[in-house]
Amino acid sequence: MSRRNRKENKRNRDAGEETSMKGRNNTPNTLKQKSFEARDTTPLTPLNPVQSDYINAIYNHPVVICTGVWGSAKTFIPSVIACDLLLSKQIDGIVIARPAEGKAKSVGFFKGSKEEKLSGWAAPILDIFKKRLGVGHVEALIMNGKIELLALEQVKGRSWDNKFIIVDEAEDLDADTAKSLVGRQGVNSTMVITGDINQKDLKAYSGLELLLEVSKFGKVDMQMIDFDSWDYCVRSEEAKQWGMAFERYEESKA
Repeated sequence: MSRRNRKENKRNRDAGEETSMKGRNNTPNTLKQKSFEARDTTPLTPLNPVQSDYINAIYNHPVVICTGVWGSAKTFIPSVIACDLLLSKQIDGIVIARPAEGKAKSVGFFKGSKEEKLSGWAAPILDIFKKRLGVGHVEALIMNGKIELLALEQVKGRSWDNKFIIVDEAEDLDADTAKSLVGRQGVNSTMVITGDINQKDLKAYSGLELLLEVSKFGKVDMQMIDFDSWDYCVRSEEAKQWGMAFERYEESKA
């Protein structure tokens, strides 16, 4: 092969062509897309005392329920921690459970594999993963089953050992699904359940409300974290002001 051809092949690879990645321990080969995006390896630093409590709770309790206003990092913090634990091989995998409730239940009508169907629905968490791990790494981890996008109708009969389970938007879980989810947690696993009851799309009693009530009747090793003020919204000043405005508006209608 001429020097010119070798240079052209190198340019093509650097432009992002897919390269075959041989799996270890006879696992199936995967295709991993090169990415020019640098991983965000910034240490996770709390921006307020409640975030500090949240981080400590995740590292020290097998179950954490986090509620509160939007933009308070309810989802961001456990997502970053899960990525870091997976990279350091302290866990075997991550499970993402997020209800397909909302303005329309359309997940089942999307084309493609289960992962392709669920990737858009899990985008808020996967976006964080891609920044923390790199786009190609996330794609490979999904294909190898290290990151699982959970279809909630398939939760029964499962058991998760040495996993980090993120149950996001739990205010839109129905009560039966919430009960099934918390019963799947196995040995050496961490489950973080996040949500904001004020944002629920369900018209009925939500699974998050159920879990908060039921937890009072047992001795589960869990920690409850509540970002109960718009002072904890760190997304942007605009998001904070909109949240405060909607809260005042809804109170006026009540």
